[in-house]
Amino acid sequence: MFKQARRVQTGKQAFLWTIFTCLAVFFVVACGGGGGTSPTPTATIPTTPSPTPAPFKVTSVNMSVTPASIAGKTCGTNLTVTYTATFHVVPNSAGGVVQFGYTVNNGRGQSMASLTFSPGEMTQTYVFTWSGALPVDHTYPEPGGVAVTSPNAITSTLVGPTGMCTPAAFRVTSIDMAVSPSSIAGLACVTNLTVIYTATIHVAPGSPGGTVKFLYTVNNGRGSSMASLTFGPGVTTQAYNFAWSGALPADHTYPEPGGIEVTSPNSINSALVGPTGMCS
Repeated sequence: MFKQARRVQTGKQAFLWTIFTCLAVFFVVACGGGGGTSPTPTATIPTTPSPTPAPFKVTSVNMSVTPASIAGKTCGTNLTVTYTATFHVVPNSAGGVVQFGYTVNNGRGQSMASLTFSPGEMTQTYVFTWSGALPVDHTYPEPGGVAVTSPNAITSTLVGPTGMCTPAAFRVTSIDMAVSPSSIAGLACVTNLTVIYTATIHVAPGSPGGTVKFLYTVNNGRGSSMASLTFGPGVTTQAYNFAWSGALPADHTYPEPGGIEVTSPNSINSALVGPTGMCS
């Protein structure tokens, strides 16, 4: 019986040892004991699909102009007017080419141009100009703008400088004289000849026009005749012809220098010119 009891006792010890061993192993694995390396958890990051590019389209065109006004400027003044068109396209587009026409004369005529947008680019500007002398009839500068034809149709507003130029005072600024023939050298005395004197009268640019009154002479100022020329608005130049005719005298007294003396709207004298040389 003693031996049997011992065997029973030994069996119980083996069973308890097995349970202890299992608990020890569980503790080591669960708590990271025993010098082992526990597995590292892996995080899964969800991916976001790339957005599809928006269709390429012009949404608006803004216009501006420089100078904003020509009020106070004198008619006849040379001026450059700059028009700036700012094009806006849809966000996040793939880009493309904008084709358009632009006008500087209120749409009566136009020129073609284009702009290329890169992917995602939303804004670009285009500059165009009008240049010239401010006319006294106020026909320029005129409103300018653009009309988009591709990738879609859209038209900007038309903008132009406000105000009007001020007409310049009507006055003669200079006189050019010419004579034909320029020489009588080689002509025989007593030859009949007509000498043409041409006075080119210049008035201030951008004036409202008016009448120029003057005297002209063909005998070096010893005698004169009256004449006049009427200038329309904005006209700056006109010519007046007068003549001497006769037989070339052997004493070389004719032809003589000729020219004009302006008396209105202001006072100004031309140079006196005549053919060079003498008859023989």
